[in-house]
Amino acid sequence: MMKSFCIIGLGNFGKNLALTLSKNGHQVLVIDINDTEIDEIGDQVVSAICGDATNENVLRSAGINNYDSCVVCLKRNMQDSILVTLLLKEMGAKNVVARATSERHKKVLTKVGADMVVFPERDMGQKLAFTLLKTDVFEYFNLSDVFSIAEIKTPKRWIGMSIRELDVRKKYGINIIATCNGEDEQFEIFTNPERLFRADEKIVIVGENENIEKLTGK
Repeated sequence: MMKSFCIIGLGNFGKNLALTLSKNGHQVLVIDINDTEIDEIGDQVVSAICGDATNENVLRSAGINNYDSCVVCLKRNMQDSILVTLLLKEMGAKNVVARATSERHKKVLTKVGADMVVFPERDMGQKLAFTLLKTDVFEYFNLSDVFSIAEIKTPKRWIGMSIRELDVRKKYGINIIATCNGEDEQFEIFTNPERLFRADEKIVIVGENENIEKLTGK
């Protein structure tokens, strides 16, 4: 289903986010004060506005209430990102996601109403470290400070056994949400507790970081 997004700030993170969402068929509006940044991406999104997002009139003219989510990607000026987040919430934006550069920044963004706060650099660093250290981990995504999703190689001790036999949720504290065929990389939602695990597949799990660490530990 197509969704609509307003991306505010076209640094590397904001630009890549906007392009990825647009390429996946979603409606994307971008706002940035730098006309060079706007010119670079303008023809690849539905709409682009060159203006100062700390100006309430710019946000109002963009019709931010019409978008499913507004993402504040401003990085250089902490005060600007806080002000824009506050303005968006006061103007009734449906869902405001804000980029933070520190825990202090996150605390303020949360207080002014951000529905979600993200740390792109920190999260990418954690993901890379985890995948480098764990040879059986292919992908790793933080859902929060406590929970994550990981795509891992099926543990050897699980091969030929079913999820019911293993009692995965109780014994390991994780849930299996999908399997991935090793040949064509096709994902299949895991619904059959009697299905046997195979050596040629990957599994996608969700759970507390501590439990994922234990499962994938050497």
